Amino acid sequence: MAGLSLFSCKNNIPPPQNKLLLWKNQFKGQEKVFKEELELIIPFAQRENSKPFSLPITPRVWWYNFGQNNFDSLKTARRWANKKLALERLKSEEGYSLKKAAKWERKMERYETALENKISWFYANIGEPQVYISPEDVQETASRIQKYLFDRGFRDAQVAGDTIRLGKKQRYNVRYQIQEGDLYRIDSLFYVVNHPVMDSLLQADVKNRLLKSGDPLHHQQVEAEKLRLEQLFKNNGFYSFNNRYITYGVTNYEQSEELFKERKEGNLQLQILNPVLGSHKQYYLRDVIFKTFDPNSKNSRPDTTVIRGVKFIRPDHSVPLSLIRNRIFTKPGDLFSNAAIYETQRQISLFNQFSFASSQLKVVDSTHLDLEYFAPVQERFTFGISPGINNIYTDGNSFFGFGVPVSLSMRNVLRKLEIIELGVRGSYEGQPTPIRTSENAIRGSLELGGNLNITLPVLFPFHPKGRRVNLMNPRTTFGIGYNYSEPFWGTRTNFKLTAGNSLQLNKYAILYMNFLDAYLINTSYSNNASGREFYRTLDSLQRIGNNLKVTFDPQFVSSINANYVYNNQDPSKPFSTSTFFRFFIESAGTVLNFTKDKERIGLVEDLFPMSAGPDSVRAYFQFLKFNADYRRSINLSPKSSYAFRVNLGVANPYGKNKAIPYDKSFFVGGSNSIRAWAPRSLGTGSSASDTTAVGNTIPQPGDILLEGSIEYRRNIIRFAGNIQLALFMDAGNVWKWHQINIPERYNKSNFDFGRFYKEIAVGTGFGVRWDLGFFLFRFDWGIKVVDPSREEGDRFVLDKFSLRRRAPYGLNLNFGIGYPF
Repeated sequence: MAGLSLFSCKNNIPPPQNKLLLWKNQFKGQEKVFKEELELIIPFAQRENSKPFSLPITPRVWWYNFGQNNFDSLKTARRWANKKLALERLKSEEGYSLKKAAKWERKMERYETALENKISWFYANIGEPQVYISPEDVQETASRIQKYLFDRGFRDAQVAGDTIRLGKKQRYNVRYQIQEGDLYRIDSLFYVVNHPVMDSLLQADVKNRLLKSGDPLHHQQVEAEKLRLEQLFKNNGFYSFNNRYITYGVTNYEQSEELFKERKEGNLQLQILNPVLGSHKQYYLRDVIFKTFDPNSKNSRPDTTVIRGVKFIRPDHSVPLSLIRNRIFTKPGDLFSNAAIYETQRQISLFNQFSFASSQLKVVDSTHLDLEYFAPVQERFTFGISPGINNIYTDGNSFFGFGVPVSLSMRNVLRKLEIIELGVRGSYEGQPTPIRTSENAIRGSLELGGNLNITLPVLFPFHPKGRRVNLMNPRTTFGIGYNYSEPFWGTRTNFKLTAGNSLQLNKYAILYMNFLDAYLINTSYSNNASGREFYRTLDSLQRIGNNLKVTFDPQFVSSINANYVYNNQDPSKPFSTSTFFRFFIESAGTVLNFTKDKERIGLVEDLFPMSAGPDSVRAYFQFLKFNADYRRSINLSPKSSYAFRVNLGVANPYGKNKAIPYDKSFFVGGSNSIRAWAPRSLGTGSSASDTTAVGNTIPQPGDILLEGSIEYRRNIIRFAGNIQLALFMDAGNVWKWHQINIPERYNKSNFDFGRFYKEIAVGTGFGVRWDLGFFLFRFDWGIKVVDPSREEGDRFVLDKFSLRRRAPYGLNLNFGIGYPF
């Protein structure tokens, strides 16, 4: 493909008569309007051909021309005829495969398209035709741009388009010379309406207006205000109203066009017209019916119940009306409201019990409507099994494994609109050694496990019945899980219990509250060479302050926590302005304060006794933890933005062991953190990272986290998706809460206000992202700038950067899915 690109100027096809070969569209003179906005106005047929990384080559045009020059019409026609005969023979057979016939029909369509366009399907898809323009096309587009500027408020704007030949080549740039002129603004805003109810609605809704004095005379903003008014009236009974009854114009008190142009401002007037006959009428609901049915059931005698005037029709008593009725926000006698109907449909969908929720309105008379909801129930039982084979490869070692996960989902079995999910899994897979103590980096591990979750559409143990809580999609989830594994170093049993609530506070915010989050781990180290060596390595790490050992030791952790998340990011608009904020707080081990010996729970020890081994005492943990993560993306143009992140976390291990569980610790480094360092490898403080005997860095858990990032993002080209470029800088570190009394870590690993700012690691780098719409593949290369593990005065390491393989201060590649923040 690179070779083809070098010869992209070859195989050109002569331009059609009176057409010019377009090379580039240029915009000159605009100051207040983004170039990217103007590019969207140009018709698709006049947009320049793609040039990889803005290089002066068009390989896709060459591929397209090559495909046309080498297209064999006779050969393609023969293939089409042969496929047609084969398809006719297939359809003449009894019980033929519909799937195979459809596949051949698609191939025939490709051949037909190829014959029509005189190019094969392959070259038509990897290439693109050369774009040609004419002077008439340029002038028409210039008029479009001028109208767009007029609608944006630049009413004196002038746009001229011309073509410029590039040297001796038959290529032309199209240049649009733009004079924006002054921006016209709204002096005063008036609403004219002679309907008393509509007028009172307008007066009561002033705070939600999208227009105000001083705003530009922006046509799109005016149209948005018209749509808002339409919804305002439709939510207050005016069923037949639409925004075609709203007209607008701009004038001034003197009714002078000259003064309007001189002042560059005018009075915007929106007038609400009445129908030709009569006036706008408010509609009320007469009958409200909610109908749910089972499409797979043959029950012909449905149950009908009336609650608060709403008629409920259900296939049987298995659908609990006590829960559904609180989500119906319309009843007989109410004013018609689009918002209430939509919210009812949304709330019914949130149960995840119905295939869909729709509604139908029927006009009864001049002021009344009948409303009917439809909600077919989903299948009660859903079974799934997805066996698979996987391969893990690392450091020259490879391991093939297999797994068989089985899942069963049950809906409304208990008649509480609950969802019960049962999962069972058995596998024998490769497991990368967390601490590489030998050349064998991957070992086989047998694993058996199961989990059971039940989700109820209520806020247990509370029973609020108010409309406000029901609008928040309350959820209560109970879960139990069990897992048994046989890693190379011994055996491991994991038992987990969870119980919690969730509330959708508003469109962008959700609150999770776990009043029980407990797990118990029992382990047994093998009395063989691998088990003993692994245990000795963990023990030696613990003596120097790395608590990786507690991950594998027997332990019990019980906590309550809450997590608030606000997120108004729109994945379909990656460069838009958005905010993400997460606040997490957790308290663990509080129950130990009420036990007799303050160190263990007798019930746990009785139910899950310890086996004999090097560690026969189960670890208990007491800690308080909070984490605040703030992210902000700011739009710069339709194709660019910059984003920043601040992440702060503190965990106070106040228990006897002065430690927190490994998976509750903070880590830095990796594709979503400080990208110049490998995952979980940075810290703690200014002490050097722990390594194994063969030189592998061991994850560095911390109790206090401080990190931040800033990143510039820009879309540079489109090729089977959007190719983006990013430049970034990351900074941060993790520290221990308590002092570690060993020479290598004393006054280095613990957090100290007098020196922590000197221990901030800094990295920079660049990234390439491939946005396919449904997936974003990310490649980031990080470069270390400040390394806090070195002596003071020698921590700036950018001048030590090297491209040599495995250089200590070289490029660190990170791969990820989605944006880092």
